[in-house]
Order: sequence, then C-alpha cells, then structure tokens
Amino acid sequence: MKDAVKWSDIVDGREDAFTGLYESYSDLLYGYGMKIVQDEDVVMDAIQSLFMNIFTKRRHLSEPASIAAYLCRSLKNILLNELQSAAVRNMRPLDENLSDGYDFDLELDAENAMIASEGERERFAIFQAELGKLSHQQREMLYLRYYKGLEVDEIAEILAVSKRTVYNTTNNALTRLRENQVLARYFGEAALLYMLSIGKLYIL
Repeated sequence: MKDAVKWSDIVDGREDAFTGLYESYSDLLYGYGMKIVQDEDVVMDAIQSLFMNIFTKRRHLSEPASIAAYLCRSLKNILLNELQSAAVRNMRPLDENLSDGYDFDLELDAENAMIASEGERERFAIFQAELGKLSHQQREMLYLRYYKGLEVDEIAEILAVSKRTVYNTTNNALTRLRENQVLARYFGEAALLYMLSIGKLYIL
C-alpha cells in the first residue's frame, strides 16, 4: 500500500499531517482491529491510543518502510496487550489453542457481495464455512493481501514472519479453497475471485 502522508511532516508535528494520517488509515485500522478483537469500543480506544503515542513520541520514531504496516502492527500490539490484560483481570489464561492468543474473524459480508438469489446465498455460506476451516494466520493473510491490498513485505512486517512464509501460507490457503470438492462443484477461478471480493488474483 502506497503511503499517503510524509513521515517528516508527522515528526514535525504538523496538524494537517496527523489529520491526513488518520483519514488515510483509520478505515484500514478499524477493519483490521475488529477482526482481532470483536469489540468496537476496545478497537476505537486502541486506535486513539496509537495516534496519541505517535504524536507524543514522534521525534524519537524512525521513519517506517511502510506507514500502513507500521500502524497495523502497532495497533495489533496494543490490542494483544489489551487481551492479555483482560485475561489477567478475569484470572483466566488466553486460549491455549491459539498460538498468538487471538483468533482472526474473517466473516464475509453477504450484502457487500451483492448476493441476490437463494442459490448465491447458499454458495456464499459454503464458501464462508470453508474460510472458517483455514488457520487464523491464513485468514489474516488473505484479508490483508486481498481485501486490504497490502504487499507481501508489509504483511510480513505486520505478522513478524518472513516474506516466504507469507507466500507459502497464502498459497496453501488458496490451494485448499480451490481443491475443496464442494467449492469446485460451484466455483471456477473467476468465481473464487468474486467470492474473495478482489479484482485480480496475484499468482504468488
């Protein structure tokens, strides 16, 4: 994703730069945050804390290679800390079945997909069920890559993995969807693109 603001303007504390930063990335951050923690108040508070931290520490922050990746990773860290704090307050451990302590909710929006017929809704439900069978990391990578249009190196930075891991994990997820017999009965490659709500499937 191409950065929409100049980091030097952020460091200088220019009000219009911070306004531009928020306007350019708030939708991305809100959508991503809600996939990690399905609580709007928590996500909005985390976004506010993120921007306050940037403003306070701006002169000590190095220019990121990607502002989008930097913001997403920073927001994720805030949310994971909140999940950990909530678990401590409630005297319960984080879900041991989740390697990163969180799930990734990739719930597709049937209305945004412009599903009209009963048959389309049925196929959409099948596709949604298959997405639910992917690992949370696979769902997260598909979301960042194909819904939000982030580059492989940006996703690698956000998830703290190698670019090769992003390539392999994403390919494995798409291969699993393509090879599923139920999906194969309904969907060709073009339909898979439609269901992923993307204009073009990059061959990784």
